[in-house]
Amino acid sequence: MPRRKSRRNKKKNNFLVGVFIFLLISIAAATVYLVFFSGNSTTEKKERYTGDTSFQSYVMHFKNYTVFGIDVSEYQASIDWKKVASEKSMYFVFIRATAGNSKTDRNFITNWYAAGEQKLIRGAYHYYRPNENSTGQAQRFIETVTLQKGDLPPVLDIEQYSHVQNKNSLKTGLLNWLEIVEKHYQQTPIIYTSPNIYRSMFNGDKRFEKYPVWISSLNVSKEPSHIAAQWKFWQFSHEGKVAGIKGKVDIDLFVGTYNDLVNFTIH
Repeated sequence: MPRRKSRRNKKKNNFLVGVFIFLLISIAAATVYLVFFSGNSTTEKKERYTGDTSFQSYVMHFKNYTVFGIDVSEYQASIDWKKVASEKSMYFVFIRATAGNSKTDRNFITNWYAAGEQKLIRGAYHYYRPNENSTGQAQRFIETVTLQKGDLPPVLDIEQYSHVQNKNSLKTGLLNWLEIVEKHYQQTPIIYTSPNIYRSMFNGDKRFEKYPVWISSLNVSKEPSHIAAQWKFWQFSHEGKVAGIKGKVDIDLFVGTYNDLVNFTIH
């Protein structure tokens, strides 16, 4: 009898140890996910902008910068571009043109020409779908977007990892898109991405060093130079309120003066 009781106690202790180890592994895995794979780190969430979300409030908050803009897509619906352009320090806009190898933003043409009529400096971006063919995605963008003097270079927007290929394979596809688009427009494209994807995909890879970076970081306590040395644009809010736009819109800034922005456009 005592021996049988000892065996039961041993099994119970082993079970409790197993549960404890499982909990430790789960906590560790959750921590790794938050730090390396979530869209924004815990620290970044704590350091988001908490003031008034009107466009002019952002302009006042970022006193070291003078050139601001927005980025839009069909999700902003109908836009009054005359009112948008009336905002003080509003100088540029990035407009979604395409997504994947088959999607054209339904408001791209309207937004593109209307923004141009208001003398806003325009940029067109492609939302990259990591599970679709990169050549087809580049062709979709090229067939949709005609760039001219005074426009910003083309933009590759990469926000997700692939479910069907590893990171090295995904990087090959991204390089393929960048090279096809650069050859067509004779302009070095801009890469838009988050801090976590930049660190895990591009940081330290010399093949991507020549591409200017548009970083999406809600941490307003630090400029993006600690993420990407070659950053040019900073998307710091998804909650902006801008004249002429119903609902929320992304707010961006450019590192440099207005003349620097003009010099960065296609000549």
